[in-house]
Amino acid sequence: MAHHIKNTLYITNPESYLRKKHDVIIVEVEKKEKIRIPGHHLGSIILFGRSKISHYALDWCIKNGVAVTRVTRAGRYIGNWAGPVKGNVLLRVEQFDKYKDENEKCKLSQSFIKGKIYNQRSMLLRSARDISDEKTEKSLRKNATKLDRILNIIDDSDNVDQVRGFEGIAAKNYFSVFDEMIINKNDLFKFGKRTKRPPRDIINAMLSYLYVILNHDCRTALEAVGLDPQIGFLHEIRPGKPALALDLMEELRPIMVERLVLTMINRKQVNKEDFEFKDGGAVEMKDDFRKKLIKQYQEKKQNEIKHPLLDRVIPYGLIPFIQARLLARRLRGDVEEYPPFIYQ
Repeated sequence: MAHHIKNTLYITNPESYLRKKHDVIIVEVEKKEKIRIPGHHLGSIILFGRSKISHYALDWCIKNGVAVTRVTRAGRYIGNWAGPVKGNVLLRVEQFDKYKDENEKCKLSQSFIKGKIYNQRSMLLRSARDISDEKTEKSLRKNATKLDRILNIIDDSDNVDQVRGFEGIAAKNYFSVFDEMIINKNDLFKFGKRTKRPPRDIINAMLSYLYVILNHDCRTALEAVGLDPQIGFLHEIRPGKPALALDLMEELRPIMVERLVLTMINRKQVNKEDFEFKDGGAVEMKDDFRKKLIKQYQEKKQNEIKHPLLDRVIPYGLIPFIQARLLARRLRGDVEEYPPFIYQ
């Protein structure tokens, strides 16, 4: 599997305008050219807020397999444009058949959530090794043991609702000690629970923003191998919801997003001045910090890690694509189980 990571272009300036000249995408701000990117280097584009793209540029992207996603300034997903789904139509038939089979939905859901819990457990144990405070270390190890117990019984679930229940219990245990993984402790980095719409603290604001970007990467990977990102197994389907992308990203949340957020905080790369604290309790990132966060995420995608199944070193950015390929093999019946990505 010889693949390389194509660039994702993040357009965060609301005054940006994208146009096309030949096979080159040009970014302008107030009619002044800021950057030009050869189209063959692009894998996808994310437009934030009011940023605009010309019809010619959009048509070129659709025809050449460059996914274009629009999100709000705060990072909430709005929609995306993509060309015809690639791959063999028979693969999508298999996907739809598996969706209709409750037993298959349950097995696939178990695999997604086992991968997520394994990686949450690894996060807790890794932090326990790095923490000098004995009380905090014991707390992290105690919760890792609780996740172990869930892993031992999740295969006994009879339906997807039970799997979701186990996932909810695991998430509650994991996030209950999330702030204990923070070495750079102060009142600014207090984390009580996940709050989404709107985020109520700095950590939730960072998590929600990066989850949207990870979802984009998972959706793009699924489309690249010919799967329908809206037909999922763990997440309920509804119009406009990329349920399968949400399924795929479950196992990747801890290692692609949560580890990055903790690393930036512990390295003192996050400050109070990077955020706006709104009336009513909502917290928003300032534009400069959004760019910084995206830059850190892009750099993480270039870092390398050993894939436990392939037994070779790959960039983090290839993980969604490889897992999408493995999921396609499972849906075709080439393998008996979907092997989630396990961080070791």
